[in-house]
Amino acid sequence: MPSPIDPSYDRYYTLDGAGQPVRCFDYTEHAMWESCEGKAWQIKDILAEYAVDIWTYFSGWASLKDDKPPMFRTTISGGMTKSFESETWEEAEDKHRRVLEKIRTTLPRRD
Repeated sequence: MPSPIDPSYDRYYTLDGAGQPVRCFDYTEHAMWESCEGKAWQIKDILAEYAVDIWTYFSGWASLKDDKPPMFRTTISGGMTKSFESETWEEAEDKHRRVLEKIRTTLPRRD
């Protein structure tokens, strides 16, 4: 059963097969995409030896308060907290790789 998203509320998105944001107007469709297809647009590295996790994912949400498109986010959590935004999956993959590399070369190991 459809669960409509009011177009005057906020903007929810999924990604098409090419990784381009597509506005979604149904909460159920959005939730199903996030829990199934959306998992393919995620990278997560748990670095226990550095006490941090790095997670890159498509946010699938954009506010009506501005015209910013939905973003891919790379988030560091645990022993440090930081977040980066990328406009494309390619940029997000590269950001994830560079963050991972920087952590491994600059943070002290905790094991």
